[in-house]
Amino acid sequence: MRQCFRDALAVVTAAWFLAACQTVSHPAAAPTPESEQIVSGGLKELYMRVSTAPPHSPQQLELILNMAREAANGKELLLVMRAAEGVFASAAASPPGAVENQVHSTVTAKMMQFATLEQLIDYAVEYPVDAEHARRFAERLFELGNATSDARVWYRIKAAAYHLGVNDLERQAQARADDLASR
Repeated sequence: MRQCFRDALAVVTAAWFLAACQTVSHPAAAPTPESEQIVSGGLKELYMRVSTAPPHSPQQLELILNMAREAANGKELLLVMRAAEGVFASAAASPPGAVENQVHSTVTAKMMQFATLEQLIDYAVEYPVDAEHARRFAERLFELGNATSDARVWYRIKAAAYHLGVNDLERQAQARADDLASR
């Protein structure tokens, strides 16, 4: 009888441990509202150093990459992209697009984590998002968009999905916008 009880206790304990170890998929946290996002002093300093560095120099490219790594909210990430405008167009100091790809990849990943819906839409329309991140980026737009019933926002999500090249989500956003507009 004791052996049976021990075996049952071991099975129950093992089941409890397995259940405790299961990870539950939680929806991503809502980003900090843009009005509460601040640009840190360190990022402002890097921005100033980018603007005074020799144009298209390795130093300027490295500073922009450092900005991308340091940025921690949507406002800062968009500032990184503004600092990078035109810098990579004729940058011959590094392998073709190596630093540019790192900056875009870093900023895109952080945008999906920290940016508001409006910031994500603006980013998708203004800057390139590589094919590897495009679907997840559009899905993040949908996650954040689910909190609104404004048809105009959904039309903007549709435009962003178009720029991202995610046609099925573009059509879904269009349908959602049309449905909300008809109410």
